[in-house]
Amino acid sequence: MTGGATPGGLSGRFLNLGHPLQPREPAMGYAARLAALNGVGLRTLLKDMSIDLDGLGRGDGRALDALAELRRLDRQGRLALGRHTPTHDVGDKAATVGTERFPPGSVLASATRICPHCVAEDLAMFEGPARARPWSRLEWVLDPVRVCRRHGSVLLHVEADATLRAGHDFSGTLARQVLPVLDRLRIEAVPSSGTAFPTWFVARLDGTRDAGNWLDDAPLPAASAFCEALGISVLHGPGTHPSSLGMADLAQATEQGYRIASQGPGDVEAALDDIVGRHRPGKRGSVGHEKVYGRVHVVLRTSLKDAGFEKFRHALREHAFARLPISPGTPFLGVRLGERRVHTQRSAAFSSGRSDAGLLRLVGAEPQAGGRRLRIAVADFAAIVATVDDHLTAKDVAARTGFSVKQVGHLEEAGLLPVLPEADRNAGSKRRFLRPDVDAFMARLFRDAVPVANPAEPRMAVERIARTIRVGIVEILRLVLDGRLAWVGRNTTGERCDDLIIDRDEVLGVIQGEGSGDDVTEREVVAMLGGVDPRNLWRLAKAGLLEWSPRYRPRDPRSVRAFTRASVEAFAAEYATLKEIADRMGLAPHQAMRRLDEAGIGDAARYDQVHMKLYRRRDLPADAA
Repeated sequence: MTGGATPGGLSGRFLNLGHPLQPREPAMGYAARLAALNGVGLRTLLKDMSIDLDGLGRGDGRALDALAELRRLDRQGRLALGRHTPTHDVGDKAATVGTERFPPGSVLASATRICPHCVAEDLAMFEGPARARPWSRLEWVLDPVRVCRRHGSVLLHVEADATLRAGHDFSGTLARQVLPVLDRLRIEAVPSSGTAFPTWFVARLDGTRDAGNWLDDAPLPAASAFCEALGISVLHGPGTHPSSLGMADLAQATEQGYRIASQGPGDVEAALDDIVGRHRPGKRGSVGHEKVYGRVHVVLRTSLKDAGFEKFRHALREHAFARLPISPGTPFLGVRLGERRVHTQRSAAFSSGRSDAGLLRLVGAEPQAGGRRLRIAVADFAAIVATVDDHLTAKDVAARTGFSVKQVGHLEEAGLLPVLPEADRNAGSKRRFLRPDVDAFMARLFRDAVPVANPAEPRMAVERIARTIRVGIVEILRLVLDGRLAWVGRNTTGERCDDLIIDRDEVLGVIQGEGSGDDVTEREVVAMLGGVDPRNLWRLAKAGLLEWSPRYRPRDPRSVRAFTRASVEAFAAEYATLKEIADRMGLAPHQAMRRLDEAGIGDAARYDQVHMKLYRRRDLPADAA
C-alpha cells in the first residue's frame, strides 16, 4: 500500500476494498464496482487515483495498467482486463475487442443490457453494498447480443441516467434503475427462442472456434451481422428495418439466422430459396434486389468495402445469379454478371424467337400474383427448347425449302408434307412441321435429279412451269414424287424448290394424258352417296376415303372439283351414313344412332376428321344395311 489514508477507504494507489475481477468484465464496469464498494462515484475514484477517464473509456493501456494496480491484479488478470475491454484510438469510432474489430455503434457507451437473473445471482454471490455486487459482462455492452446464454431470457436495455464522456457508471445506473425493481424485472423477463447465438458469440470472444461451424472462419462482427440480417429477412421479409423491431424480435431473428448460417451454405441457400419463393413482383421490369432479399441484401450491400463480409456476399451473389432473372452486365454486390443464368418471360421469348403466349404454352408457367410470370434457368430452358427444336412453323419451312408460306399450306393440304398432331404442339397452337419430315420431303424431290448448269427451255424451274401451263405446283410435285417424269434435274447451286428443274413439255404431256371420263363431280357424288354433305367431301378426301381426280387442281379456280368414280363406288360399298341408315330403318337420325349404339356398333371414322357419322355396312343389321 502506498500513500496515506484518505476518506472513503481510498489510499494512494491501492484500494483495500475490492471484489475479484470477474470473467469478461470490462474495465469501466470493474472500475464502477470498485468505486461503489469504496463508497464513491466512478468519476471521483478515477480522479483521486489519477486515472484518465477518457483513456479508460478508450481502453488505453496506461489507464488499464493504473486500474489493475489498484487491486494488484496479477499478469493473467491484467491480460483478461485488456482482452475484455473494448478499445479504440482517439477519433476512431470503431472498437476492437480482443482480435475482433467491431464497427461504430457496436459498443454501448451510454447504456447497458442486463439480465435480472444474473444480477440476482451476483447479489447473492458477493458481500458488501448491494450496488457494488452486480458486475458487468462484456457481452452486455456489445450490440449483437440480446439474450442471456445462462438463463435464456431476453436482456433488458437500460439507458444510463448520467453519462460520462467515455461511458457511464454501471454500478450507479443499476443502483438507481434496476435494483429497486429487480423482483419485478425478474418476473417480467421475456424468455428467448434459444441461446445458441449468444453461446457461440461468447465462445468466439473467448477465442474458441469450431471447425464444423460455417461462420467460424469469418470475423465475428461480420458473422453476427449476417446472422441478424438473414434472420430478419427470413422471419419478417423485405422492407423491415431493425429499428422497427423490439429486443425480443431482434433476438429471435438473430437466433434464427445463426441456426441457419452455422449449418453451412446448403441451409443458407435453402433459406434464400424460401425468401425468393415468397417474393411476388407487382409489375414488369427489373428486379429490385433489396425488395427480394430484404435486410440481408442491405447489410451486405452497405459493407462492400469490408472484406470480412466477402464470404456472405459470395453466397448471396451466387444465389441471386442462379435464381433471379438478372441481365448480363448487371452488378450485384460488387460483381457484374457475365452470362445470363435465369430467363425472364421476355428474355426467354426473345432468345427462342417465340411470342409470350407461345412461350408460356411451351414451359407451362403457372399464374402468379400480378399476371402470368416466368422465371426459368437458362440451362433448363435450353433443355425444353431442345425438345421442340425440330418443330417448324410454316414460315420456318418456307425459309428452309424456298416455298412460300402459302405453298407450304398447299403441300400440307395435299398430304405431301405431314403436319405435327395437335396434341404434340406444345410450342404453340398453330400448325407445326417436324424438321426431319421436311428434310425427307426435299430429299425425295431431288433423289433422281440430274445436275444441270444452265438449263434451257423447255427445261425450267417448277414454279415457272406452273405459271406457264397454269397447273398447281402441288400437282407437278406429285408427279416428281411418284416417279412419273422421265427426267428431273437440279441447279448446281443448291437443293431448294427453285433449284428443281423439270421438262415443261413432259409435264404437259403427262397431265393431258391423265384423267378419265369416269370422273365424278361433287354433285354426282352427293347423288351417289346418301346423306353426305357436299361441304364435307374434301374431308373424306383428306382422310383417304375418297380420291381426287388427277384432273382436279385444288388451287386452280377454273378446275372442277371431281373424284375418281372407283373411289366413290368403293366408298359407297364400304360405308353408310347415319342419314342413309335412318331412312332405311324408318327412324329419325338420333333414334337410329341410339339403336346402333345399343347394338354396340361404333363409328367407322373419327367425327372430328370427317364431320359426319359413318358406319361400315358389314357391321350393320339387316334392316339398316
